[in-house]
Amino acid sequence: MFGTITVVDDDLTESHELGSAVIGKAQGFYLASSLDGTSQTLSLTVLLHGEHDHHDSLDDAISFFGVHRTASHASQIAVIGGTGRFENAKGYAIVETRHNQNKQHITDVHFSVYLTYKA
Repeated sequence: MFGTITVVDDDLTESHELGSAVIGKAQGFYLASSLDGTSQTLSLTVLLHGEHDHHDSLDDAISFFGVHRTASHASQIAVIGGTGRFENAKGYAIVETRHNQNKQHITDVHFSVYLTYKA
């Protein structure tokens, strides 16, 4: 519904399978930004565990902003920055919505991220 805001604070996993290793968190929001319901404006920060600490510390982050077109197979959104290992990151992400095949009310959102940054 137009104008609806959904807040996100979800685990980020290596793959879509249940029990897959948690590698960080995705936090932010998306807004139903078209009257016909086919576009969502997305503001999201992905917080990643450090290279050597996969449990508590969320040392590195990548921030995204853009419009996800839900009626399309894939959308591109901008990488607008980063911190830690990804300081001053630039690039884009291809966002794909993948509906779960086992009839649960779960939707997987797959991000393919293309970055440039100084390591």
